[in-house]
Amino acid sequence: MYSQFFCKLSIRDTIKMKRQLLYFALICVVPTILYILSLEKVIPMPVDDDHAGLTEIAQCYECHGEGKEYARSEEHPPKDQCFKCH
Repeated sequence: MYSQFFCKLSIRDTIKMKRQLLYFALICVVPTILYILSLEKVIPMPVDDDHAGLTEIAQCYECHGEGKEYARSEEHPPKDQCFKCH
């Protein structure tokens, strides 16, 4: 049944159908990728007096630098862009 259908299609119809399938695949794949990327767990900056008004990364390292009381854990990514994630 399907072979009869595809045999009757012209080359233009076949190309058009392939484009439509590709378009449909992109419509399904792009939102799926965006959803998967949004699953990254980021801990927001606490809303308290210690973190209020922080505007520079140097201020973060006063408490979260190496050897400080609240130093970053070993699992923390090695990024020095605090405000990008928090």
